[in-house]
Amino acid sequence: MSGLLIAMCGLDGAGKTTQIERLTGWFERQQLSLHNTRQPTDQYRNDPRVRAYLDHGQVKDMRVIAMLSAADRITHMHELEPLLASGTHILSDRYIYSSYAYFLVRGMDIGAIQALYGELRKPDLTVFLDIPPEVTLKRVEARDGQLKYEERDPGIFTSVREAFKAVLPEDALILDGQRRPEDIHADIVTALQSLLALKGGYARELA
Repeated sequence: MSGLLIAMCGLDGAGKTTQIERLTGWFERQQLSLHNTRQPTDQYRNDPRVRAYLDHGQVKDMRVIAMLSAADRITHMHELEPLLASGTHILSDRYIYSSYAYFLVRGMDIGAIQALYGELRKPDLTVFLDIPPEVTLKRVEARDGQLKYEERDPGIFTSVREAFKAVLPEDALILDGQRRPEDIHADIVTALQSLLALKGGYARELA
């Protein structure tokens, strides 16, 4: 059986880290091989051109940042494909839908964005933890102590949330991120068990 690709998406502060930790524990209890990763990688995040925009809003052509993002994610997926083929499941903190949403808000056309990325694998399960933009803003301020360039615009999270819902796959599991973490986890596990059954995998318990 090939591995499942699971994408955990949502606005900052939506609870992705909590759900990733819970799912990691669940996979361990099922004795199923899991590889945790995140997108974009640190190579993209630490690129001086990317940091100049994220921190100070300095960019001459947004297409350059988009191309750097696409190159990072395409390379990353080439590295992950052998793991999936070997039967290892992959849980990714964010996926290409984050880029689609943010670059839409940054003024790019969705067709141009998708052309840069090409045919990347669609996740077997895409989870979107949905929380109100005002909750995101409070959590980001509390977590980071200061806001990045884009986050200083009060409407940014509203725009990104709307963009996410426009670009997520039709079968995405959209969950209320303000519910109890254990209830969110249970819904994700239920979806995973169905996928594993379809692929011939075996999940021994719901925990």
